[in-house]
Amino acid sequence: MTRRELITALLAGPFVGMRAVGAASQNTDITSLTVAQAIAQLAARTITPLQLTDAYLERIATMNPSLNAFITVTADHARAQARRTLQNRSEPLRTLLNLSGIPIAHKDLLETAGIRTTAGSHLFDEYIPRTNAAVVQQLERAGAVLLGKTNTHELGGGVTTINPFYGTTRNPVDLSRIPGGSSGGSAVAVVARMCAAATGSDTGGSVRIPAAFCGCVGFKPTYGRISTAGLLGSCPTFDHIGFLTRTVEDAEILFRAALGTQTTSSSLPTSSSLPTSSSLPTRSALPSDVRVGVARAFFFDELESSVASSVDAAIARFRSRGAVVADIAFPVDSKTMARVFDPIVVFEIWSRFGADWRATPSLFSKSFAEFFNSERPTVPEYESAQAALKSYQAEVDRLFDRVDVVLTPTVPITAPLIAGPIDGARILRNTWPFNAAGTPAISIPLPNTNLPVGLQLIGRRGQDEKLLRIARSTFP
Repeated sequence: MTRRELITALLAGPFVGMRAVGAASQNTDITSLTVAQAIAQLAARTITPLQLTDAYLERIATMNPSLNAFITVTADHARAQARRTLQNRSEPLRTLLNLSGIPIAHKDLLETAGIRTTAGSHLFDEYIPRTNAAVVQQLERAGAVLLGKTNTHELGGGVTTINPFYGTTRNPVDLSRIPGGSSGGSAVAVVARMCAAATGSDTGGSVRIPAAFCGCVGFKPTYGRISTAGLLGSCPTFDHIGFLTRTVEDAEILFRAALGTQTTSSSLPTSSSLPTSSSLPTRSALPSDVRVGVARAFFFDELESSVASSVDAAIARFRSRGAVVADIAFPVDSKTMARVFDPIVVFEIWSRFGADWRATPSLFSKSFAEFFNSERPTVPEYESAQAALKSYQAEVDRLFDRVDVVLTPTVPITAPLIAGPIDGARILRNTWPFNAAGTPAISIPLPNTNLPVGLQLIGRRGQDEKLLRIARSTFP
């Protein structure tokens, strides 16, 4: 088996046939509020943090048995946090960025102090961290209430969230289909209104893919903007922290709250140092003369018809709002992945989990263990790939001298059936180039008559705020 075949097999994961049990029910309770709306209602005292937390916990109890979005539900912990927030609400809310009382979920690859963190693997089945991951700590200091930990593909190594140890997570739009991965539990929890927002991690598309398949927003900031300290990741060259939300506005709120003034775990700011609401852009018209580069070659290859029509409508929307839209050549082709991505992924997964596999192979699923039958790249091969990666990143940087954002479909297809077939490499095709580039990227749900479709917008490295502003003004 070739290295590419092994990576594809790992990404696709096992095929497990499951009977569809129907779509998630809908209601109009307070769990339908966006983060921004909930902040406003909490500020106006029309709802309390405990009421909002209880509403989400009730919905989790109802929906999670069929969706399997959560591995761990922290009901007592969440209510205690909500009560403390309620007790501290004699002072008025200072800012829209204060997440005080907002119930969220964390992907189970992120360490949570005193709360089991499994990484979707039996390797960490009984692991209870002593400290929070950096992003968890930032959001906690901003006042967020933790509802629980969401299911993930085993060790974050795939695009299906078909987990052999903690069960398959199902797409809330069609329970016979995958939600995508590896942040599948987070996307499902957001779309099924089992939390107001959720964190995720993204090594090759793990935030944006489930966002596209389930129908929510998935935002991956610039590499390094949000610290990955406390992430049980496997590929430090490509690992990003990200957010799953219902709107671009909510993604912006979560991003800014998580960013604070520092992004390192050793010097996290206090909540009083978070940005004020005056620094949060209000919804506005699309900035004049925004240059949108449509990357058709490679990214538009073999699109499903529903994906193609939805993305074409989104391109037309940019034009109708005054954007300058033109096709561009993005510096990626069918051979780029093998040069700048594959050797690094294989080398770093081997470095992270190879010793564990040798010591206790039974703690790995058959599909993940198969990965270790591949040959580990040599150090010179790894260094050569890192050099090629830097050249690729420089090419991408130069591209943004000519455009403000790049536009692609997030995934060329809609969510496959859990029973298969599942083409992991095809699912990953449009997202991994932007982990390699280190650029900020966001998936935005598009109107579609059938299954959800995602539009991917990409910005220049370090210009996350500009990307979010463009996305929010066009798709609020």
